[in-house]
Amino acid sequence: MEFPDLIKIKKLRKSLKLSQTELAERVNLTQSTISRIENGQLDPPYSKVQQVFKFLENEKKKRTDANQTVEQIMTKVIKKLSPDSNLREAVKVMNEHNISQLPVFKDDKNIGSITSNKAQKLIIKNPDLLKVDLLSIMGLPFPEVDISWNLKDISHLLLKYPAVLIKNYQNYVGIITDADFLKLG
Repeated sequence: MEFPDLIKIKKLRKSLKLSQTELAERVNLTQSTISRIENGQLDPPYSKVQQVFKFLENEKKKRTDANQTVEQIMTKVIKKLSPDSNLREAVKVMNEHNISQLPVFKDDKNIGSITSNKAQKLIIKNPDLLKVDLLSIMGLPFPEVDISWNLKDISHLLLKYPAVLIKNYQNYVGIITDADFLKLG
């Protein structure tokens, strides 16, 4: 394996818009050491070079991942049920598609939701609830955001809600869940 030239440190650092001081703090070196490495005035130990390159590459990857768009990670086909579907149907759809939450729609409007956790609790409490319409047991609807929202803001919503529906103008175009964010890692 060939290691990149030391002069590439400066290029990488500048492309990430990091100052020498910021880089030095992140890799536990001094600013003058970074400056001397970049200018070819110091031949640092391999471990220090490796540490600097590893940090710069990780930072580059993090920033690339953060620039992904909603459209790139959302699930474009929204599995949904109507309020007159029963809990048994909801469980069947969740199992068939390996999902843990479903929005409930009526006349193309997001009116509620059902999650696998809620379904499990209801079934344990009373197995007869499998026959009950979702309208009488559904939870609040998932929040809706425009496709232009950034992933960071959506990730904050996912701390409170199991899913977020994505709209483009008035049309539902996708759904994002925690599982979609795990794909970034």
